[in-house]
Amino acid sequence: MEEPFRATLTLAVQDLLKKIGFTAEVKTSEEALPEGRVGYMCDITLTDGQNLLIGQHGANIAALLHVVRLIIRKDQPENASISLDVNHYFREKKVYLEREALEAAREVESTSLPVTLRPMLPFERKLVHTLFATHPLITTESVGRGDERKILLKRRPENPDAEEAPPLF
Repeated sequence: MEEPFRATLTLAVQDLLKKIGFTAEVKTSEEALPEGRVGYMCDITLTDGQNLLIGQHGANIAALLHVVRLIIRKDQPENASISLDVNHYFREKKVYLEREALEAAREVESTSLPVTLRPMLPFERKLVHTLFATHPLITTESVGRGDERKILLKRRPENPDAEEAPPLF
């Protein structure tokens, strides 16, 4: 994998955090992703200021990730995917979202009625869509606009072509 880039990324995150007033430990790991991509995960450990750095619903850490991507873009390999996590916030959020989505899916399975989840940030919707991408009974769809965009869970049609069939009249 790309050890020099991993070190560059770690230093860029540490330097940026220091400049905005946070003392943190940054550990960067990497993993092979599908289609030859490499995922770089910067785990940031703070003892003070976690809520400020994360922001409401992860908005500040998402903005920080955007700035980090701008800083390292000239050094970033084309196949790299970068993410940040502060004190395991996103890891815990993923577990919570999966639990919430699976509960809604059980309701869809038992009633055959669609269920709409609460409004979500783009990364949250992506997690839910990915969770159900290969589910045999449930399909997902993003609905709404802006801050009110949410996910609709519904049963997959028994005949996949039935939903796509043109009207007869």
